[in-house]
Amino acid sequence: MSALFNQFSYIWIGLSMALGLLAALRWRQVRWRTALAAAGALAAALSLGWLVLRPGDSDIGELQAAESTLSNGRPTFLEFFSNYCVGCIAARPVVDALVNDIQDRFNILRVDIHTELGRALRRRYGFSYSPEFVLFDAAGQEVWRSNKPPSADQIALAAP
Repeated sequence: MSALFNQFSYIWIGLSMALGLLAALRWRQVRWRTALAAAGALAAALSLGWLVLRPGDSDIGELQAAESTLSNGRPTFLEFFSNYCVGCIAARPVVDALVNDIQDRFNILRVDIHTELGRALRRRYGFSYSPEFVLFDAAGQEVWRSNKPPSADQIALAAP
């Protein structure tokens, strides 16, 4: 159950906010039409925010290509994300900056956990909660894993 909330937290929080706003306005005896309009405006703002901020699509489409990338002799940064996860959406700017800094030295795999590839890699690498970040060394061995982006010291573990 907690994984379901984690992976779809943006939707759950958005619905809770809209219902909470609706209840608060009705408690203050605001007319139904006005309360529904306010809740609708909040839902529209949340939808627009999701469209702008969501992490996007996976960088790679097939398991064989992902496995080939992990074994090509370069260290790899693997990100598991969900487009409906508040933590993933919040981490996006930090992760984008990190990827920009390390992309010359690392393979970058950003995987949507709700795709066929995402489900296969989740099973293979023992995924827990999104976002989840994994660093592999040049030999393809996992050297670090966390639910927050790696620091410079942690990146050095994979690419000394």
